[in-house]
Amino acid sequence: MTSNELESKITDILTNTSEYDGLASDHPDYMLYSPHPVGYNTISEQNHLFLHVLSGFNPNQSILDMGCGRADMAHFISEFYGKLNAYTGIDHNPIMADLAKQKYGYDIMVGAFETAELNQHDWVVASGVFTQRRCETEEQDFNKLLDDIELMYNVANSAVSFNLLSPINTHHHEGFFYVHPGLILDMLIERYGYVSVKNNYSKDVYTITIYKF
Repeated sequence: MTSNELESKITDILTNTSEYDGLASDHPDYMLYSPHPVGYNTISEQNHLFLHVLSGFNPNQSILDMGCGRADMAHFISEFYGKLNAYTGIDHNPIMADLAKQKYGYDIMVGAFETAELNQHDWVVASGVFTQRRCETEEQDFNKLLDDIELMYNVANSAVSFNLLSPINTHHHEGFFYVHPGLILDMLIERYGYVSVKNNYSKDVYTITIYKF
């Protein structure tokens, strides 16, 4: 892919609107194509976050997609990179597994990734998985986040990547989980060593990538 082709693809992701963004919940294609059932406001927003979670990913590598929903990330990789070597998705919701099969033909794993038997993959990613409250207290949410990162790290050969919501100068919504990027970066560097944070593409969301060298 040339630099001009890459620039054009990224521009499309950042600027294009989709006919599916405005689908009503009673539309027959809503669950298959609307961004809302999988936690995004627009298709462009979804692809934008995928782009940053996958920064540095090589499509020749294998990838494990935690909380994969309809397996939209697999389709994104195929479209953006022109190929996809080995993809495994897991989601706790069997409805999403049916949608992934219907929409793309992918067979994803159904169940909680915390208790599933997961094989090693080069990259292990989670987009939008850690943005909502999952426990009774914020301290419990934070400790669960650390446990989940450790799980991801243990089944990754090359990298772990995920996004989080920033509490800095943002409006906080009930039911969502906010983590200070400086705090999580310090803790992850101390634990894993090779960590980067991308806080330069959104006021609300940032991406953490942990590398295994």
